[in-house]
Amino acid sequence: MKYILLTFDLEEFDLPLEFGQPTSQKQMFEIPKNGLINLISLLNKYNLRATFFTTAIFAKKYPLLLKQISEKHEIACHGYAHSDSYVKDISRIQSARIEIEKIIKKEIKGFRAPRFKINNIHLLSGLNFLYDSSIHPTFIPGRYMNLFKKRKIHKISEVIEVPLSVLPITRLPIFWLAFKNFPLFYSKIFTKINFLFDNYTLLMFHPWEFADLSSINIPKYIKGDYRKLLDKLEKYIRFCKKSGYEFETIEDYLQKSFK
Repeated sequence: MKYILLTFDLEEFDLPLEFGQPTSQKQMFEIPKNGLINLISLLNKYNLRATFFTTAIFAKKYPLLLKQISEKHEIACHGYAHSDSYVKDISRIQSARIEIEKIIKKEIKGFRAPRFKINNIHLLSGLNFLYDSSIHPTFIPGRYMNLFKKRKIHKISEVIEVPLSVLPITRLPIFWLAFKNFPLFYSKIFTKINFLFDNYTLLMFHPWEFADLSSINIPKYIKGDYRKLLDKLEKYIRFCKKSGYEFETIEDYLQKSFK
């Protein structure tokens, strides 16, 4: 069996601040919430399950919505706030996990660091995490230089590391920017090639990408048209289902396939 692992970083929309653009607290929360609603509608249409890495402050802002989502999908931890850095100090991760678990009434198994920035991943086992998904083993100028990181699932001490999918040798990615800006053909071919070497393909998006960003002053290659992106994701889902690929959460995939 070949598995598609759809993952979404459910966080406050603080991206404009990276480009020196002002934003309000209202925008930071309502934009990802609106995108999340659009996404859930699409996932429900095809009866798919996904993994949502949420920050604690987003979860506390919309506890009823998060609890509802957790009834079908996996909720994992994305730290306390998206502005946090866990390069040196990971203490707030424990607080985040506890706060989110109070809301969903379930044990959280997974973690992904904001902007994939974290050191000492092995310490996550002491915080009761089963797995981490903070490694993107590719090269993106100004963001990542991870060409020599392992691209397959592996253990870091007692923590299972589930990297984002990249192709062997070339390390070409399929994450949100690639999916959004390259033709759909690229994502289809990527998936087919990737399944020659692995039995899972892990994609990563943000719910805010699926909301109306037309009034936000950020580069076009980032915001795009959310309606076109929703349509593109739906076409990709149809392609995967037609190809016989199974959609699964990371937690359930690990239970089935990683020993």
